[in-house]
Amino acid sequence: MSTITPAASVMLTRDPGSRSIYAILRGSQLRFFGGFWAFPGGKLTETEAADTDALPARRLAACRELFEETGVLVARTPDGQFPRIDDEMSRCRKAILDEHLAFEQFLAQRSLTIRPGDFACVGEITTPAFAQLRYATTFFVAHLPNGQEATIWPGELERGEWLDSADLLGRWRRSEVLLTPPSAMSLMGLGDRPIGDAPALLGPLFENLARGAIHPILFAPDVQLIPLKTVALPPSNYTNAYLVGSGPRYLIDPGCHEPAEQQRLFDVIDAGQPPTAIVLTHHHPDHIGAAEACARRYRIPIWAHARTAEKLASLVDVQRFLNDGDRLDLGPSPAHAGPWRLEALFTPGHASGHLAFFEPFYRLLFAGDMISTLSSMVIAPPDGHLGDYLKSLRRLRELPARLLLPSHGNVSARLIEVIDAALAHRVKRETQLLEALGSGPIGIDELTQQMYRGTPEPLMRFARAQVLAGLLKLQAEGRAHPADAERWQA
Repeated sequence: MSTITPAASVMLTRDPGSRSIYAILRGSQLRFFGGFWAFPGGKLTETEAADTDALPARRLAACRELFEETGVLVARTPDGQFPRIDDEMSRCRKAILDEHLAFEQFLAQRSLTIRPGDFACVGEITTPAFAQLRYATTFFVAHLPNGQEATIWPGELERGEWLDSADLLGRWRRSEVLLTPPSAMSLMGLGDRPIGDAPALLGPLFENLARGAIHPILFAPDVQLIPLKTVALPPSNYTNAYLVGSGPRYLIDPGCHEPAEQQRLFDVIDAGQPPTAIVLTHHHPDHIGAAEACARRYRIPIWAHARTAEKLASLVDVQRFLNDGDRLDLGPSPAHAGPWRLEALFTPGHASGHLAFFEPFYRLLFAGDMISTLSSMVIAPPDGHLGDYLKSLRRLRELPARLLLPSHGNVSARLIEVIDAALAHRVKRETQLLEALGSGPIGIDELTQQMYRGTPEPLMRFARAQVLAGLLKLQAEGRAHPADAERWQA
């Protein structure tokens, strides 16, 4: 189970009644939302996290993060004024960033205090359990003190800008920027209201999420990720379903089979217009668990590749076969930029009927089980084929995609790096396999023990499938063959 790290984030605005908000662009090299615009903030220090009085500790963290990232210091002198940011203050900022000076010590030395009213609490959002990196983030609203200005230093952040909140949301709708889902959710909830209204407008939404509602995780307008508990392979027990389009609208891979989890999915769907169809990437159980239940409830068809339909013949009624190059109409573009569509991509390898989908306006790749941001994918013969998988993966690498939306793990703007890492992993495993075969005939079980030493026993059968997939690929290339009924050799 992933650890939840406490964090704080600040919606910094200029004046009461203003829609101006300070947004930061996170460095593209960052693993967590690299390349996305967000609000200033970060995780609590060990000292802050150890404080049992949680809200004051998070206000302290919000003040510190705001100062570290932007140079804005929302702390007051004994006479109730805000300090002037001079060269000495900037040197202290650097010392705090370099961990040479504790922020609490810095405040004490200058008799600065943080007033609760200067950091109005909006509420808390905890990253859903599907993600590897999870944060319990408390959001605050703060106003820019008179005489101070925000400044971004090179490092983890690329730049910062003062933007009208509605304009920032418009840039996101036009595919000009990426927004973290909490930022998009917050700005959509505010609409054209001032930033200072966030506690009243967003507080009820945050409270509903805290009670267990599925988060409105939007990576583009009308593109919602719905993480659902499924019977998946470790390290994930979640599969990402996606609700895409404004009408027509498609539900991709509703994989949950438990009634309670299906009801959580229904609650999300019922909040908008019903889907036009259910679209399956492939036939594995963690991708189809709620397909029939959704088809019955909303009286809609199920679409998939013909080979997927064959695999599901006795379980799921597939009413339309999707082929490579098919285009699914998504209705008007949220940016009013003309027709909007999904393009089907036949990507066999993980499964013989696997489909991925590319959305060209926002440049989204719905990768299914072609790639995961949690672990490598299992290729299990005879339906799985390693050679086909690698060809399909290289095909996806050539797409002009901006975001990778996998079935397992978090969304990533580092598509090329993620795919290259997956390809490099396969090369490493093949090298290990060839080295083991070079010592003479050897059985699959012994190969598995050598190559996957330390793997938990329940997962060894999947490791064995990986070894077999590698051997069959080498055999097809003329680089290995069976020595007898049980052993293989180079």
